[in-house]
Amino acid sequence: MAFEVYYPRSENFVAVSKNHITLNRNLVAKLNADHVQLAYDRDAKIIRVSAASPDSGLILNKTRIGAKGFLQYFGIESKGKFPATFNEEDKSIYIQL
Repeated sequence: MAFEVYYPRSENFVAVSKNHITLNRNLVAKLNADHVQLAYDRDAKIIRVSAASPDSGLILNKTRIGAKGFLQYFGIESKGKFPATFNEEDKSIYIQL
C-alpha cells in the first residue's frame, strides 16, 4: 500500500465582517497585544494591524477587533476571509483585501 500524508494548510486568514475584524489565534499570539492600531492603504487595499498602547488603540477582545468605525471611515465594504501575513520586522499583520 502507498499512503500519502495529509499536511493541513498553515496559511493565515482573517475574517472581515460589517462590524469586526477577526484574527486567527496564531496571528493573535504573534501580535502579543491587548490593544491594536488599524491603518489602511487605499491604493493597495491592505489593512495593517499593529500593537498599540492601551490609551491609544482599539481593544483586541480575544481574537476580535470592533472595527465598525474604521471600516465605515475608509469605505471598506469587502466581507469574508482574506489572506494575512505577519511581518516580523515591524510586528504587524497585513491583510490583503
